[in-house]
Amino acid sequence: MPRSFVSMRKPPHHWYESVRKLPQLGVITLVVLLSGCFRLSGNSWYEGPPTRPVAMEDYYKPERSYGSFREEIEKTTPRYTHKRISIDSYAGPIVVDYFQASERSDSMVLVFPVLGGKNFIEKHIARYLVESGFDAAIVNRSNEFKDPGNFEHLEEIFRLNIVRDRLALDFFQAEYGKKKFGSFGISRGAINVALTAGIDPRLEYNVLALGGTDLVNLFRDSSQARIEKYIQTVSDDRGYSKDQFFKALKAQLRTDPKYTAQYLDSRKTLLVLGIFDRTVPFSYGLKLREQIGRPETIFLFADHYISLAYTQTISLLPPSKEKTGIFPFPYIEQEAVSFYKRSFNDRWNWKTLPFRILQFPVNILAEGLADVGSLFEWVGGVDSKTQEPNQEQRDHWSDPAPPPTKPEPLPVKRAPAEVVAMRVPPLLGKPIER
Repeated sequence: MPRSFVSMRKPPHHWYESVRKLPQLGVITLVVLLSGCFRLSGNSWYEGPPTRPVAMEDYYKPERSYGSFREEIEKTTPRYTHKRISIDSYAGPIVVDYFQASERSDSMVLVFPVLGGKNFIEKHIARYLVESGFDAAIVNRSNEFKDPGNFEHLEEIFRLNIVRDRLALDFFQAEYGKKKFGSFGISRGAINVALTAGIDPRLEYNVLALGGTDLVNLFRDSSQARIEKYIQTVSDDRGYSKDQFFKALKAQLRTDPKYTAQYLDSRKTLLVLGIFDRTVPFSYGLKLREQIGRPETIFLFADHYISLAYTQTISLLPPSKEKTGIFPFPYIEQEAVSFYKRSFNDRWNWKTLPFRILQFPVNILAEGLADVGSLFEWVGGVDSKTQEPNQEQRDHWSDPAPPPTKPEPLPVKRAPAEVVAMRVPPLLGKPIER
């Protein structure tokens, strides 16, 4: 196994020991190929996240409540209603796609977008969750962060995204009576989860797939063509060298998972990483795992894009964009559903049982080899240090800079639909108590 994610405690002392184990390794390899993934249990010695700094709360705290809002029905099915909710706020318009199950509940999962745009992947995830019995909402992102002309405003764009997320949580608490929240994010959406859920404790149960931390270095090491093109465009426009670009990015970017992820509760987190991921490099996913406190983690034998084969974003057999099919199996969706059933309802999802059986031999091997503070270390009585913020993280929130100048929000375009609600809430202009 790659040394980047496991460490051998007792390597063989002679070459024939390795040869003698070849038949067992062959069986293990076959299981890996059949399952395509394995999991590591969470850190059994984990005692909980550190206390959130007051300065961090102040930096991302909404200045006032949301304003008027408008609800429109996009689609109605026997199992759910898809609403488009437009909320006015001082931080810019908040547009939410809300997938409301036919059976009312006091819980909801916030699905974080990969990018601004049509949210194809996120809508699939939200539909899957609501058809599994969980209300889901997507707080849409604009594309302003992708505009090289907004480079000097990146920090405020990221900060305001978090503020709008928190105002959306306020909205669902006040208008729909939601009391329990979870989140789901894939790729950049997972980075958004590490930010907003790290800052707002109401996002209690969180699933992060193919995410990472340390954004400046992650951007430097990512193989994604769009990131490389963005870096080149900004550098050409401003006459930066590559080093000057990253120096300027580091100077302004305060909103980064490396300063927020440690405040997620590792015991209530599920992480999914692609071992061969170069878009969000695997090493940065492992750093995120360490910062969260080594939560339960699923490792996929795939890169960033092949990992989509572990979802049913597009059903190939039969061909469909919205309906569940035979292939590929919606593995990530089912693992997320299992996590939320266990977290919200204390129930078991039997659909994942065949995969759990296939994974079991590799899981046992991985638990024994990985230095993760996992089940084997707990059984063996190996102590593990509690995750604490390092000096850089402590200094980051000791004296935060004032919020930078707010960029002009982009206009929101939407197609006409049936208006079902439109009013100004009585708490307009008053902060919601947390």
